[in-house]
Amino acid sequence: MRYPILILLSLIGVKKRMNSSEKYSISSYRWVILGLAWFSFFTIAMSWYVMPTLEHKLIDLYNITPTQYSTALTIPFLIAGILSLIGGLLADNLGIKKTAALGTLLAGIGIILRVNTNGFLSLLFAMSVVGVGLGLIMPNLPKLVSVWFPPEETGLATGIYNTGLMGGLSTGLVIAPYLPSWSSGNYILGGIIIFSSVLFYFFVKDSPPGKELPPITILEGLKTAMKSKNSWLAALAVFTALSGMVSIQGALPGGLNKIYGIKMSTGGQITSLITYFGLVGSLTLPYFANKWNKRKLFIIVLPISFSLIMYFSWLFAYNTLIIWIGTALAGYLAGGALPILMEVPTFLSRIETDPIENQHVGGASGMLTSLMNLGGFFGLSFIVMPIIIRFGYSAGFMAAGLLFAIQAIFGAKITFPENIIEK
Repeated sequence: MRYPILILLSLIGVKKRMNSSEKYSISSYRWVILGLAWFSFFTIAMSWYVMPTLEHKLIDLYNITPTQYSTALTIPFLIAGILSLIGGLLADNLGIKKTAALGTLLAGIGIILRVNTNGFLSLLFAMSVVGVGLGLIMPNLPKLVSVWFPPEETGLATGIYNTGLMGGLSTGLVIAPYLPSWSSGNYILGGIIIFSSVLFYFFVKDSPPGKELPPITILEGLKTAMKSKNSWLAALAVFTALSGMVSIQGALPGGLNKIYGIKMSTGGQITSLITYFGLVGSLTLPYFANKWNKRKLFIIVLPISFSLIMYFSWLFAYNTLIIWIGTALAGYLAGGALPILMEVPTFLSRIETDPIENQHVGGASGMLTSLMNLGGFFGLSFIVMPIIIRFGYSAGFMAAGLLFAIQAIFGAKITFPENIIEK
């Protein structure tokens, strides 16, 4: 209990200082907001992605097929993709913080519901509840960033809170073998998520004083976003990106075990390198892309490089040094692409030919997150896993790499501001 109490005390101190100084609020409290958003993303992703490392055990525990397992693993993406727009609409009435806190609470409940091991339907229902929670969270965090952070910091802020998602996925893969049991592990993980929802509700504000956005529903924002070519290009790019990435992360531990005899726990650690090194990539590569004004070049080179390095690392995985180093390098490169794409809605208001204004960011982000999540569901369940079952893991990973690389085609056509760090 020591550390949660220390966190609460420090947050209370920050909140009091925020109330006593508007200047402090604008300059410092936004980092508290970002930290809580990061923590929520991290805990949910970590709890979700204990599943790939435990694939074989879960298939036996729930008495399900590999296809049913992949469906249960990816169903949160489908539900979140469908509900992201509803999550944005709900935020128009309840506010961003209440909606995101509710989503975090539901995600925690969904994780706890996984203790019911009566079969495929029980696991599918539990993971669907997690998806409902994500559908309330994901369209609202980008909007929160756009309200609290100045234009020159939105890229950094977007990259930071996305490391919560990436770091959580990796940590889940690593900690899975060390859970005391499936039931007690889910109670612990679900409890941590529910604790994060309480922190989010009590310490997040929708906007700093005097920075409220003009009143507009996310549906109005969506209508505007659908007229924006750049919004469509970014949304299609993240659709293919997550299709490929989720497929690789979801199938790699099992593939390394079945084809190369690598233990599932070790396979989970290898797979985690994609996102652990992706954290470093997300914090460094977008910086260089902006500094050198080479965002399009990075959007083309990074996804293609990841796919090539990851695929050849898989082919030569009988040499464990190659698969460890190759996965780490590939992960670093992959981490730089997503933050650049996720930032797109926040800067479109600075492009004269684009219809997006600041008040439309929620709609544009909702469209982007919807397609991103739908990609995460369809890639593994309907494209890569059927290929693996019929043609083998090498063919499946080739398909996953191609899916991830396709984002370069869409990303290369996005119109960026001449200098993204200028107001």
